[in-house]
Amino acid sequence: MRDVNAEGTRTSTSEQEVQIPVVEEQINIGKRKVEHGGVRVRSYVVETPVDEQVRLRDETIIVEHRPGGPPEGIAEVPADAFRERTIEVTETGEEAVVSKTAHVRETVVVRKEVEEHAEKIHDTVRHTEVEIEDTRDETMRDHHTDRPDDLKR
Repeated sequence: MRDVNAEGTRTSTSEQEVQIPVVEEQINIGKRKVEHGGVRVRSYVVETPVDEQVRLRDETIIVEHRPGGPPEGIAEVPADAFRERTIEVTETGEEAVVSKTAHVRETVVVRKEVEEHAEKIHDTVRHTEVEIEDTRDETMRDHHTDRPDDLKR
């Protein structure tokens, strides 16, 4: 027996045996993660000048010296005119006080939603089939095999 390889040259095999490999493909279907881009959220602070007017009140202490009453002494002298005393008067004023409060104007939420879907895969797998045609007569076939199905693979 002779066999011709892919390049057309003949190779010799055993005169008693020819081997035919029966090959079958298998398909493996899996999955992998693929990045599709993303979102970058950056927060930053912007300062805005604010100009407001506020009315403030200031007190001023004024000490005056006024001349006494008429010289004739007709004015009445208070009874406690000759006692010692101390009078304290405090000056007050207003100054601007700035206070700031912060409140949440809105919230930016970044999240992922996950969806699953089924995808149908269409592909082919190959395998080798072997047909055997037995041209021996019926008596010889029964003598060599136990089951006729052994000849069909």
